[in-house]
Amino acid sequence: MALAHDRRGAAVVELALALPVLLTLLFGILTGGTWLAMSHAVQQSANEAGRAALAGLTQGERATLATNAARTTLAQTYGVAASAVTVTVQDDGQRLTVTTRYDGTANPLLSLPIVPAQSKTIERRATMLLTGL
Repeated sequence: MALAHDRRGAAVVELALALPVLLTLLFGILTGGTWLAMSHAVQQSANEAGRAALAGLTQGERATLATNAARTTLAQTYGVAASAVTVTVQDDGQRLTVTTRYDGTANPLLSLPIVPAQSKTIERRATMLLTGL
């Protein structure tokens, strides 16, 4: 009967049961927060690219300005390599749409195998009106 009331080792057993759940929750919070932060940063880079492109006089110049602005914004904000960012500019003379795509497969917090995450590729758009320029 003495073993039935022995509490030695109970904390270790409880920790062994609770730790996987707590770690999964912690890494889920880190992954979700990182994804939200990167999603916001990619949207902001598309917005900045659209604003920068308004200074261009030709479609080619606007595309160059937009691409440089989007990549610079992400590099300065999160240290994202230019190779992980794809910028597409659609310019029909009336509207300028900048699409910024970030490939997060190299980001360790977006690639944790134990946490199901959103897409590792984040794509955001910004549209600017060119009329009246």
